[in-house]
Amino acid sequence: MVRRTYCLHPNSRTVGEFRNIVIYKCQDCSLVYSSKLRSIQDETELYKKFYKNEVPARFRFGLEYIVRQLRLFRAYKLKTLFPKAKSILDIGSGRGFTLYFLRKYFGYQQVVGTQLCSTAVKYSREKLGLTIFDKDLLKINFGKKKFDVITLWHVLEHVREPDKYIRKIYSLLNRGGRIIIEVPNYNSWSRKLTEMYWLGMDLKYHLFFFTPETLKNMLKKNRFVIYKKNTFSFEYSTFLSTQSLVSRITKTDQLFFSWLQAKKEGYFVLPHLILFVFLGPISFLINLLLYFSNSGEVLFIVARK
Repeated sequence: MVRRTYCLHPNSRTVGEFRNIVIYKCQDCSLVYSSKLRSIQDETELYKKFYKNEVPARFRFGLEYIVRQLRLFRAYKLKTLFPKAKSILDIGSGRGFTLYFLRKYFGYQQVVGTQLCSTAVKYSREKLGLTIFDKDLLKINFGKKKFDVITLWHVLEHVREPDKYIRKIYSLLNRGGRIIIEVPNYNSWSRKLTEMYWLGMDLKYHLFFFTPETLKNMLKKNRFVIYKKNTFSFEYSTFLSTQSLVSRITKTDQLFFSWLQAKKEGYFVLPHLILFVFLGPISFLINLLLYFSNSGEVLFIVARK
């Protein structure tokens, strides 16, 4: 018997409208989602050129080095969380630096990723020597291969059928295997303050907006046991909050973030930089204080099969 999807969201109400995109909340499962979910047929088309300026470097002024060190920290974090793990599948693996560091420094014997962007796939394979599938997870046949750890770092909010992802991940994990999910937290304090200016909305790409409750419910319905949760990320929380606040104050569309990626140029970013210097430490302290609450910027969950 084919199992029905988690929820088809037929009973939904409007909770916001930004840039001609309507945001709905399902009255049955409480998931918040974009109206693009009802119109887009194949989200993979959105990501074929997602990393068009990612290779060989994405950020200005040496920030690329910092980003790579953060990926090294992420690999170290995985090793400390699961010291006995030897195999990992990283869904949406970017250019593959986390997998590369896990193999090089932390004893992982099998590192596998999925990635839809052709330039990132090429970089991962040719520069880092990684095994990367260039298809959507639901279309990949792994045979009998299973993994100790499967990760989704800011991926689940991009896919049309997150419940199917969770179910397939369950089948791909070894007994006692772990899943790690990190997504923007729709319950975050800065989202409530900045609304349409919240960087975590990313309406061009994000289809779903998760809260601690909705993500935990989805995992539990798919037989996962949750044993770790927080709403803080050294990689994302401070920047996400600060950029959202700066966008709200200046009424601009994430201009400073675009400039850091070499998408925008000009002296007009100077006021944004000043605001970042002032608001950044405040955002860091607020997010740190909200570490174990439901109101931090980024939702991080670890669950066991």
